[in-house]
Amino acid sequence: MSARGDPAAAPRGEVAVLEQALWRDLLGASDDRGFGEAWLGLVCRAVPGAIAAALLLEPAGGEPGEGASLAPAAAWPPGAATEALAATARLAAAERRGVLEAPEAGRAEPARLGYPILIEGRAAGAVAVELAPGGAEPRRAMRELQWAVGWAREHARRRGDTGARAAGARTALALDLLAAALEQERFDDAARTAVTELAVKLHCERASLGLVRGGRARIAAISHAAQFGRRMSLVRLLEAAMDEAVDQNAPILFPPAPDEPVATRAHAALAAAEAGSAGHILTLPLLVRDRHVGALTLQRPPDRPFDQAAVDLADAVGAILGAALLDKRRHDRWLILVAWDAAAAQVRRLVGPGHPGRKLALAALVAAGLFVQFATGTYRVAAPGQLEGVLRRTVAAPFDGFIAEAPVKAGDTVREGDTLAVLDRRDLTLERLRWATERQQHANEYDRALSARQRSEALRARNLLDQAEANLRLVDEQLARARVAAPFDGLVVAGDLTQMLGGPVRRGDTLFELAPLDFYRVELRVHESQIADVAVGQRGTLVLASLPNERFAFRVERVTPVAAAQDGRTSFAVDARLESAVQRLRPGMQGVGKIETGEARLAWIWARPLLHWARLAWWRWRP
Repeated sequence: MSARGDPAAAPRGEVAVLEQALWRDLLGASDDRGFGEAWLGLVCRAVPGAIAAALLLEPAGGEPGEGASLAPAAAWPPGAATEALAATARLAAAERRGVLEAPEAGRAEPARLGYPILIEGRAAGAVAVELAPGGAEPRRAMRELQWAVGWAREHARRRGDTGARAAGARTALALDLLAAALEQERFDDAARTAVTELAVKLHCERASLGLVRGGRARIAAISHAAQFGRRMSLVRLLEAAMDEAVDQNAPILFPPAPDEPVATRAHAALAAAEAGSAGHILTLPLLVRDRHVGALTLQRPPDRPFDQAAVDLADAVGAILGAALLDKRRHDRWLILVAWDAAAAQVRRLVGPGHPGRKLALAALVAAGLFVQFATGTYRVAAPGQLEGVLRRTVAAPFDGFIAEAPVKAGDTVREGDTLAVLDRRDLTLERLRWATERQQHANEYDRALSARQRSEALRARNLLDQAEANLRLVDEQLARARVAAPFDGLVVAGDLTQMLGGPVRRGDTLFELAPLDFYRVELRVHESQIADVAVGQRGTLVLASLPNERFAFRVERVTPVAAAQDGRTSFAVDARLESAVQRLRPGMQGVGKIETGEARLAWIWARPLLHWARLAWWRWRP
């Protein structure tokens, strides 16, 4: 019997030889199948009544999984059916404990044992053993299986370590190539260095790098070649092979496996052209951000095919190297091309799916542009203003005298004829009495001269009598004017004699100032930068500090062409008349008026102060 035969049918001497062969195969196994068949043979010898066994392991290089992701690695006897045993093994892996599937009572069917291979709490595999009907006790068989699983656990751990070391080697090679490429300043030198180093590391006759431009691959670098013509037949064949891999979105290994569903016509043409020097070709598409940016083609001689380790290594290197070289190529171009690509990328993001923030920002920008272009409003010139009466009457002292009464003061509202002040009448009364006495005396003299027919005396007495009567009328007029009355209904805007009772005043001294309550004017102080926009007849609105909730319309009546400096600013006086009066208005109230000068774009209205400042600044610093 051979070393891999059925131990149940072997003579006793051959069993010993079989066991030694199994141990030899176990210790020298280089793959999962060799280890699994040797180990399962020993397990079937150690477990009483075992007639078949199956080993399930995680796929090499795959993601850690549970139960269902395990794949059959070996069976005992070799080539035996493993469907039922695989189901038992997956059940044990899913539950992370040993399981027993016993037949129903009275039925002569085999029982199946399953036990997981746990590594750090993760089911890295499972084993299942089938027991002959009426064989050993399942508890004992489970104990033996549990002890035997230690070998499989160690193999699975070494297997994982081997994968980690391979991944580390791939990463280290990729980083070495990346460092060598990035040391070069220009993209052409970096790409040539990368493919040359890659060809040396992977023992390739040639390594070629192509980048996608205009929907087709274009050769960017060929190992061991500083220059290559664009019309070389080799370049065209390499580009066609790269397009073939990019179009199919899959790596292409030539010659392909019999069951590999890929098109390799371009690769066959390249291999035919390189007959005798490059019998094996591997082309890997370079994918960056879910987009094919190029391809990497490796060529080996006929006696050195690409194994899976070399394919994985090249794939890892291409994944890292492609992105780095593409970034260097983008920065090693004319600035205008970089700007064009950046603008094109932004356009693709705007019109393509996703990026809602950019789309909202563009919509807001377009809306702002349309608003700036078409939105108009009334351009208003704002200026501080003060309310004043249209008419301002001064009430003066009618004669020299003393203040006897002062019933009103500034701020009081008076009606026509109301007493504003009263001057002392005593001196006038005495003077009137004197002139009345003189008038009577001159009248008596005049009568005597007439009776005595003294013509000259009568004429002199008559003149003195007329003089006395005139002075008497003057005093009466002054007495009548001793009471100062309001000439019209209005507001006393100036004058306070309450503190001057008994004080002297001279004729013509200002006692009060009155303003009417029915008509007002507004005096606006317009800044010099805006006075050119103001014209007579323009309308506006005034808001007073004391009445902020009310607006008063006015019309410009006069623009004073004389500037005045006030509060650090140069302004011009603009007079306007209120179109309606309100009883609560009072002369002297201050506020802000806005003169409507016409329609203009809102953007120009808002930017006008800045534009004026910029023009002046430019003129000031302009040579």
